[in-house]
Amino acid sequence: MKNLIFVITLIVTSTNANAEHHATLRAEFEALQFLLGSCWEREFPDGIRTDLHCFESVYDGKHLRDRHVVKGGASLYRGETIYSWSVDANKITYVYWNSLGGVSTGTATPEDGQIAFPDESYIGSNGETVTISSVWENITDDSYDSLIIETFPNGDTNARRVRYQKRSLDCAKTA
Repeated sequence: MKNLIFVITLIVTSTNANAEHHATLRAEFEALQFLLGSCWEREFPDGIRTDLHCFESVYDGKHLRDRHVVKGGASLYRGETIYSWSVDANKITYVYWNSLGGVSTGTATPEDGQIAFPDESYIGSNGETVTISSVWENITDDSYDSLIIETFPNGDTNARRVRYQKRSLDCAKTA
């Protein structure tokens, strides 16, 4: 009897996790819906490192989780973002944590088929504050582009466009 109860519990838990994983997101997240339930990967120009992002629903689509991992470098880098709807700001907001101990917050604004992430500051490898902004655009069912713009204290900018490809990976077991 214990084995039967265990099997039933396992099936119910698995079914609930799968349903949560593929839930529809709240209406305010419509621009992010294409990411849900999938992993997306890009290769760095060095051909060695990869950046993998996996998106899943949290609390029946009330929030969206993005877990990511950068592999192939000297050490493994991980991060996690939780997107939420802020009634006060009337915007999508997020909190990002990373494996280096960093935490940042920001907003995401859907506009004209794109998702804009306005300026966010972080400390660069040389100790200077760098400002970064990005815009995501869904290109096909299997890819999206991210335009990333970094602005340095001396006014120099670095802009690059990267393409993420959908991967057939289980978000619950990745990143």
